[in-house]
Amino acid sequence: MAAWHNKVIRQAHLEVDKAQQTKNQALSYYFPQISGYAMGYHALQPILEIGIDDIGNADARNLLNFLYSKLGPTLGIDNHLSMFQYGYQVGVSALQPIYMGGKIVTGNQLAQVGIQAAQLQSKVTTRDVLQEVEESYWLVAGLTSKQATLQSSLALLDTLQNIVQTAVKAGLALEKDLLQVELKRSEMNRTHIQLTNGILLAKRALCLSIGMDYADSIQVEQPTLLTDLPMQDTLAHNSPEEQLLALQVKAAQLQRRMALADALPHIALGASYGYGNYQANFLENGFGSDTGNGSLFVSVSVPLTAWWETSHKLRKQALAIEQAQLQQAHTDELLQMRTTQALNGMNEALLMADEYEKAVEIAQRNHQLTLASYQAGSSTIAELLEAQTTLLKAQNDLTDAIISYRVQARKYLYYQYNP
Repeated sequence: MAAWHNKVIRQAHLEVDKAQQTKNQALSYYFPQISGYAMGYHALQPILEIGIDDIGNADARNLLNFLYSKLGPTLGIDNHLSMFQYGYQVGVSALQPIYMGGKIVTGNQLAQVGIQAAQLQSKVTTRDVLQEVEESYWLVAGLTSKQATLQSSLALLDTLQNIVQTAVKAGLALEKDLLQVELKRSEMNRTHIQLTNGILLAKRALCLSIGMDYADSIQVEQPTLLTDLPMQDTLAHNSPEEQLLALQVKAAQLQRRMALADALPHIALGASYGYGNYQANFLENGFGSDTGNGSLFVSVSVPLTAWWETSHKLRKQALAIEQAQLQQAHTDELLQMRTTQALNGMNEALLMADEYEKAVEIAQRNHQLTLASYQAGSSTIAELLEAQTTLLKAQNDLTDAIISYRVQARKYLYYQYNP
């Protein structure tokens, strides 16, 4: 349920989807970049207007006035030129990258690394959340088991209270013995209240982590040792964390290539086509004559002064690669230590559980003997209550050891086997 409904895991899955969209975005740079444009205008007055009388040379002005007077009215020509009062232009252009210094290829490789990193991080997140769910589950199981143990102890205390009351009435015991039993009951009742509240909170945390609405009726199994878990003597290798660190080194190397690409020539092939009309009173259909025009072009960009900046970028990226490699080596050691700690913790908890099982048997026998001794009048009520407290503690310690074993075993398996 946590794998499907936990919000942290779902967020990790969304990060994978985001990385895939980044890859799709980087892939688009392999294809032509196509854009369209449109522009129109209308000025209050023509932007360019000149007449015959505006000519500064008097001889030329007089000659043109003479020619215009003879031919202008016949040809229907104005005695002045008017241009660019209104017009429009629409067009489309395409630019195909040919060589960008390797930036497009490297960018796509980086995007692919991003997908792999997001997938691995999703594995790590899923594993960690499932480990938290495991611990939440066994917390509920442990508290429930302790509550059941406490109820059994309260039942024993009820039996003891009846025995002491009978003894007090018969004059075989003092009233203070009965008061000590009642004080012990009060102490256990307070512990019962704390356990009930703890179980309530633990169940809420468990329900939250597995993505379900809170249900007080949720039941968990009683903790057992379950010693048949798969074991390996060798430590885990190629874990998601180790793969992430390797990707971090690879990403730093690709970033260095990206920095180098900024200093290399960029070549692109382009094409454009436009259609427009600009008002000109001396042309039949205006400037451009309502026709289109196209062109092909090659763009070559050579950064002449970028090498100084790029050299420092390359040095910076070389240091980043070295940092990533050092972190990879350091974290690898930490991962191995973490796995060893989980294995040692599991083995220790198993040994402790065996010892606490023996302690419970001894405490039960001691309680039985002390009870018989009390009834025979050779032991005090304080000794009997102490024996009962020792038995309750031994049972709770056994529960803690079993739960610790289950948690450490699952942690070891999570580290040992990739989800």
